Parts: sequence; C-alpha cells; structure tokens
Amino acid sequence: MRITVRQISVFKRCIYRYEGGEWMIKLVITDLDDTLYSWIGFFIPAFYDMVQELSILIDTPEEELLKEYKVIHQKMGSVEYPYATLNLPSVKEKYYGMSDEQVKAQLNPAFHKFNAARKKLLKLYPGVKETLNFFYEHNIIIVAYTESAEENGLYRLKKLEIDKYFKDIYVSDSQFRCSNSIQLSMNKHIVHGKKPNADVLKEICCGENISVNEAVYIGDSLTKDMMMAKQAGIISIWCDFSRDDTKELYSKLVAISHWTEEDFQQEQRYKNEWRENEYSPDYTIHDFGECRKIISRINNV
Repeated sequence: MRITVRQISVFKRCIYRYEGGEWMIKLVITDLDDTLYSWIGFFIPAFYDMVQELSILIDTPEEELLKEYKVIHQKMGSVEYPYATLNLPSVKEKYYGMSDEQVKAQLNPAFHKFNAARKKLLKLYPGVKETLNFFYEHNIIIVAYTESAEENGLYRLKKLEIDKYFKDIYVSDSQFRCSNSIQLSMNKHIVHGKKPNADVLKEICCGENISVNEAVYIGDSLTKDMMMAKQAGIISIWCDFSRDDTKELYSKLVAISHWTEEDFQQEQRYKNEWRENEYSPDYTIHDFGECRKIISRINNV
C-alpha cells in the first residue's frame, strides 16, 4: 500500500504512548449496510421479486403496488417497515374481513420470494469476516453503528454469523419489538437522531472508555459516515465499493423509498458542506481487507 503525505499526518496524529505492546488503535466503529455487505444489492432484488409475485396473487399492476408501498414507507419513515404489505390499500381491499394471520397465509408465496432472494444475495463483502476476526484476536473492540432498526441490523449480523465479533451495537429507534428469537451476543444501545451526528461517535467512544484518538470509523457514505467521523476527530475509512448495477438499483430504491423532498434537499446541503470544508476521508479502500493493513501500519505491527 502506498502511503501519502495526508496519511502520514494521520499516523502522526495517532502516535502517542506505546507501551508493552499495547495497540494504539483500540476501537473500530463500523457502519453495517453497504459497508460490510451490499444492502441495496440484496434488498432491492428481493423486494421487487416479492412485488412481482404479489401482483399476480392479488391481480394488481406492479406499478400501482410500488406507489402504494412508497406512500406507506414515507408515512412510517422506513423502506423496511415490516407490515407495509399488509397495509397496502390493494391488499386490504382484496382480503377485506380477514385477520392479519389469514392474509399472511394468503400472501406467503410473495413473502417466500423475498426470503429466497435475500438468502441468495445477502453476502459479506470479501475480506470482512477475516478482518473482523483479526481485530477480535488482537483485542481491538468492534462496535456497530447503523441507522437500521434493531430487528433488521441484528438479523443480518446473526444471519451472516459475525455478531460474535461485536461488543456492542448502536441501532436507530424502532417502532417494533425485536423478536425474542434473536439471541444477542453483544449489548444493544438505542441511538436517537440521524447521521451525520458527530456527538454520537463521541458518545460511543466515551461509552467504550476509549479516546477518539484511539478509534477509527468505517463507512460507505461520504456525506454521512465520513463527514461525521471528520467532525468527531476520528480517523475515517471510506468504503468505495462501487458496482456496475448500483445506479439501476438506486433508481428502484428511490421509487419505493421513504425519502421525502426535504430529505433530498438535506442531502444536497450535506454535499455542499462536504465540499465547502474540503473534507476528504483519511483512507479510501476498495476491499474491506485493506482495513487490516491500515490499522496494522498505524499500530506499527
């Protein structure tokens, strides 16, 4: 790996007392969706497979169903609202008078389509498990910070069999009770507010009894993850895992998204702030395994 002048300055910022083989980076804070795995890469295909099957089951055009989903997602503030399908006007009209359990049984083929696609497509990015294991074996604390609600973030960590590496997980508020079937191997904390929120990163460091100078933050979004890390004074590692199909998947996401016009305007303000402050990530990686090399260099290992 080639070391730049800017990266050398990061090393200098991190170098302080190094005694008895103690590592200088003691805490890794990582985003989850589209950082450890491709969220958009599994969710959008799975969702549209479900809608296609639902369209057949209730004899309603897919375009109409997508519009109905968008309304509910915006109302609930999440594209992963678990009861959206049961509350679609077309579904309520089709199964008027039936209980939710009866409707679920009728729609099981559609839900099966979603689950089958998710099982096939939800995969860790290359190098993730090996890198997390490396941190774990070297006693570097690993915590997750995600805007996903707990029932989604926890499910994916368990499904991908990496939950054991995390000491804590910081998740967004959820209107729904997490399934009791999810056995936690880490402590759960509720985070209020949305990214970018530098105070949250500082609070995480404080809660872990680690200085911000001893932490790194890993994420995929420049205007949220990286700007938040820069403002908190934490070393930032940007995961630039661009894919050829991302643009098409993103367009499909926007079609059903909970994002409002105000959300898009806010995102533009973040982009302007990023440019005006001339921010840049301390490191940019194209493979998660590069995180191991970066922290090994900082820690002089």
